[in-house]
Amino acid sequence: MHAYLDDPSSYERRVAQATNLGYFTPKASSLEGASLELEPDQAPRVFEEVLQVLKGNPSDDVLRRALEDLRAACDADYEKACVFLKEEVRGPVKVAGEVVHPLEGGVRRRGAQFAVIVLDCRLEVDGRLHACQVIEDGPNQYAARLIAQLSVHRYTPWMLAGHPMSSPYSVNFNLQYGSSRALELSTEQKLQWARLRVAWSPRSPSAWTNLAAQLAVHAPADLDYPGALERAYALSPGFWWTATEMAWQRIQAGQHAAALMALRPVIRRSSLGEHPNPYVLETAAAAHFGLKQCTEALAEQRKAVELMPAEWPAPEKMRFQARLQDYQAACTPSAPAAP
Repeated sequence: MHAYLDDPSSYERRVAQATNLGYFTPKASSLEGASLELEPDQAPRVFEEVLQVLKGNPSDDVLRRALEDLRAACDADYEKACVFLKEEVRGPVKVAGEVVHPLEGGVRRRGAQFAVIVLDCRLEVDGRLHACQVIEDGPNQYAARLIAQLSVHRYTPWMLAGHPMSSPYSVNFNLQYGSSRALELSTEQKLQWARLRVAWSPRSPSAWTNLAAQLAVHAPADLDYPGALERAYALSPGFWWTATEMAWQRIQAGQHAAALMALRPVIRRSSLGEHPNPYVLETAAAAHFGLKQCTEALAEQRKAVELMPAEWPAPEKMRFQARLQDYQAACTPSAPAAP
């Protein structure tokens, strides 16, 4: 992950997009990840059992268990389960409802105001949000008014093989009012704001991920960084940035197998239709190389190079390509010396 630090502006932009730092958009959370772990030889049987269950009229609880089994089978590298998840799971879509964004209170700077609201709700099969819990509200206590507005919204529910099912639904609002210049924060102010968020909302994955990311960008030697990253990863192990950053830290400590375990859910998710992240693949390649798994390291680094966005700066592209060349050189048997 040191590649991000080589280009702070690019890194910070990507972190902002990933940690809710500048958008008004509410978004559905992924369905619960699998807590069940399967061995590869168990996955086919579990997959077939799920298919039989889905042919009937399963209850909501049975559907959630079926989804957990499918995720576990996919994580065990059973390709049929991964393809089924990609083709047969449909996320919710909002069909009615708007949100007004009055910002009262929050953090002020030269006329600008900032506030972050994070809710964990339950989207039921009736298309309504229920049981919303306030994860992050900041000082302005806007969450109660937001929950009232959301109560009249309507969604299509999550669908598994044509069956509607309840699911978690995370609502994230980052409210910013003021001129573009007033909204610009110095490095010190960004770190202060990040620390305020975790102080106000110690259960918020978004807040801890923001703090860890800001420290990674601006103060990687800060003594608080390892703890902030650990907390962010514990709260959101399936999020690509926390998983990849944690994996990179483990690689630096020589814990290559543990690094791959951290990356596993993120890598598997790419098979479900999400665009693979070159930095995730690069980190996986480094972990495989540390385990002397040259075939895997070369395959992951090649994919990382292929997926580099065209707009990336030339030095970053060259770094990825140089790493691939390093692996190729290290993994290619030397020709025997001439007699």
